[in-house]
Amino acid sequence: MVKIRVLREACCAQDDQLGPLETTCELVANATLSDLASAIVGSRFLQYSSSHTSLVGYVGERAVVALFSSCYLPGRNPEFVVSPTELVSTVVGDRPIEFRFMPCV
Repeated sequence: MVKIRVLREACCAQDDQLGPLETTCELVANATLSDLASAIVGSRFLQYSSSHTSLVGYVGERAVVALFSSCYLPGRNPEFVVSPTELVSTVVGDRPIEFRFMPCV
């Protein structure tokens, strides 16, 4: 098993005070980035708001995946910056993946 530390930005001031901003995902040793994205989405750990509907996952300063709110953007699939078939152990390793909101345009 591989344990991945997942961090996220708060979507509002109340979330910053009440919501957990860190969790851990446990995956099989040969899990892919797609598996990690599915586990994170399935955990419902990420929080969104009407003005913050997308989060980008970074490993260090490298963007690896964008995830979208199922409430505000139903049916929108993850967008991978690196191949979704890359192994989590290669892309993430022992570092955390940190989700930050996409800049508003």
